[in-house]
Amino acid sequence: MRPAITIIAALILTLTSFGQLPKKVIKGIGQNPIIFVDSVEVSFDSAKTLNPFDISDISIVKPKKAKKLLSDKGSDGAIYVTTVKAAKKAYWTFFSAKSDAYKQLVISPQADTIVQYILNGQPLSDSAAPGKLFLITDKNFKAIEVIDKEMLPSASVSPKRYVVAVRAKYPKGLVKASIAK
Repeated sequence: MRPAITIIAALILTLTSFGQLPKKVIKGIGQNPIIFVDSVEVSFDSAKTLNPFDISDISIVKPKKAKKLLSDKGSDGAIYVTTVKAAKKAYWTFFSAKSDAYKQLVISPQADTIVQYILNGQPLSDSAAPGKLFLITDKNFKAIEVIDKEMLPSASVSPKRYVVAVRAKYPKGLVKASIAK
């Protein structure tokens, strides 16, 4: 009897938490926000078909600011979704312009599988890199360095062949995640 109650309770909690429409969950945004995926306006139904693993970043623009940016179309706010593919293209283009060594090593946005990115001394996982690196712009960029792993005194940094060390100021307005100790 107890396992049946547990399964029913879990099912009810799952259905109620996933059954809510995302626009109802986001506080301070209207019922019909404009949705952009990689800077292209899309319908709510199109946005729902995105694979969560293909999303690098989501930015919410509340109605007041969205109305300034988009006129009356933004009266309910806006949601900007950046896919991993677009994020990689953005930071690849930026880093290629800043470093000839990077441009020669990583010949396309998809060719960075041999690279371990380190941002301000912190190694980034392959899934976290696009979401953090595409936020780097001329305003917050400090330096980029490409290092052959064989040249490092401690080769245990990464299983990848090259390390791309990036230094940047933390983007303004971005909430830092606290690390539990």
